[in-house]
Amino acid sequence: MTRAADSVSEPVKSGLRGLRSRAVEAGKAAEQLLVENTEEVRKEAVKRGRKARKEFAKKSGETRKELAKARAEARKEAAARLAELRKPGRKARKAAVKAAKAAGESKRKARRDFKAAKKDFRAALAEAKIAAKGERKRRRWPWLLGIGLAAAGAAYALRAKQEPPVATEPPNNTPTSAEPKHSANGQATSPSPAQKQQ
Repeated sequence: MTRAADSVSEPVKSGLRGLRSRAVEAGKAAEQLLVENTEEVRKEAVKRGRKARKEFAKKSGETRKELAKARAEARKEAAARLAELRKPGRKARKAAVKAAKAAGESKRKARRDFKAAKKDFRAALAEAKIAAKGERKRRRWPWLLGIGLAAAGAAYALRAKQEPPVATEPPNNTPTSAEPKHSANGQATSPSPAQKQQ
């Protein structure tokens, strides 16, 4: 029986050695492929990054110019409206009252007209300020954050996954102790023939 076990264990051992060598070869091939792929991904990311920076600089330059033009136009318009409304000066209310009196209208109505004109002026100033500020710029950092996360995910997916090494021999199921065990009858147990061979 022992010879049968020995003859079976040799092919198993050689098969495991072959399997281990193939696993090592496959690991090296996978590592080489990973290195090539990550290098390509890195080059592509650098290329896209440069292109994105150039486009961003171009667009931001254009928007700055447009914003500066809009501010200048809004300031001119606000200054023109302000000058138009300041022409009568402080005495605008009195002048409006006198004009209303001369036209035969009441002083109360003249005051209401003046207040309405004042409200219109304030509304025009508010509109001019909004136009001077221009539209609110859209934030681009969430897009950059998303691209960064995608790149990190790709790098994580492409990295080498370590596999546990293939064992050459199966582990022994029976633990061996250095001292012989004593049985209940006071005699030491003798080791089995398989344990003697090891």
